[in-house]
Amino acid sequence: MQISKEQYYKLPERLQQHFYNGNFHCTTKPLKLMEYLCTLTKTPTGGIVLDPFAGSGTTGLACQNTDRDYILIEKEPEYIKIAEARLKFNSKQTKLI
Repeated sequence: MQISKEQYYKLPERLQQHFYNGNFHCTTKPLKLMEYLCTLTKTPTGGIVLDPFAGSGTTGLACQNTDRDYILIEKEPEYIKIAEARLKFNSKQTKLI
């Protein structure tokens, strides 16, 4: 379900969590699910994950977190900006060993 930012902020906090920290894309997937799917498919070393409907970029985040190369395609400018910001922020994070 897609809601506006105004509707989101009117929701009780317990319901806001279902929209993944303010991500308003209508088909947002949990990051942990997408990471699992990246590993489940066993993309070979040097293989590339293709997401032709990138939306807010969760597949790209999952690929970054599981050390896979990826190509994201999205036609909506609003979602491209969201995906770019999320990917840029995630790539700057220090991963703990």
